[in-house]
Amino acid sequence: MEIVFRELVENTQDLVIVTDALLDRPGPLIRYVNPAFTRLTGWRPEEVLGQSPRMLQGPGTDRATLAAIGAALRRGERCAAQVMNYARNGAPYWIDMRIVPLLGPGGHITGFASIARDATLVRRRMDELAHLTDRDTLTGIPNRRALLRAVAEVAARQDPAVAPGMATTGMALAWLDIDRFDRINETFGEAAGDSVLMGVADLLAENLRRADLLGRMGGEEFVICMPGLGPAEAEAAAQRLRATIAAAAFPTEAGPLYITCSLGICCLAPGEGLTALLHRTEAALRTAKAAGRNRVSTG
Repeated sequence: MEIVFRELVENTQDLVIVTDALLDRPGPLIRYVNPAFTRLTGWRPEEVLGQSPRMLQGPGTDRATLAAIGAALRRGERCAAQVMNYARNGAPYWIDMRIVPLLGPGGHITGFASIARDATLVRRRMDELAHLTDRDTLTGIPNRRALLRAVAEVAARQDPAVAPGMATTGMALAWLDIDRFDRINETFGEAAGDSVLMGVADLLAENLRRADLLGRMGGEEFVICMPGLGPAEAEAAAQRLRATIAAAAFPTEAGPLYITCSLGICCLAPGEGLTALLHRTEAALRTAKAAGRNRVSTG
């Protein structure tokens, strides 16, 4: 029976790692790996025996997942997780892993067995799909859903109750609308309008800070989140963006076009929710449009 079991483990496509029961560093120590482990990781058995599986971890390995695994093993429980590890050549890979305690005759844990399946391709496809669903199909920048999700995370960090000791200082939101965009489509065609939208997205991305967030809300409207900026700084930044767009010639099939834009800006108030901030910022944009366009209005 033992010979049959070993033959199964040696020929399975799943990775099998057996360690001792020592969970404190430098343990647990690897006692066995099967050929599938070597095929995926590039590590030969003689190179990993006596080492800890921690040697497979790296910057992308989620620490919270590792902590949950460690806690389950200390309780003597089985556990399952998806983990990113790194091969011998430094390439990252994902595995769906299950770990079970190995019990001796007296019921004491003598080691742990990890059975894992390569999930790299599945994870990569999931990441690609998530990227596509979060991107505006025309401009390539985040769409409304992805942007609002990211802005909500920034807003949450403003609340010390949500992020104790980590709260940042201020957040400004700018809502930008291209002035008289319908006339561009009507006069020069939708292809020209699409070119302008793509050009505006590129120009905004080039003129924002690394910490800023940019997304297309739909139509000719864009929203910019500027963490750490107060009212005066946010207005100055919005004025720079407005002037930059007004000075640019956007190449289209109909020739270069000059446009203007209007912006409404607001800063997140203490205790304010994202929905309320968006309403105030959109109202500030409407004020800028009503006042003659090609201007910045603060709310």
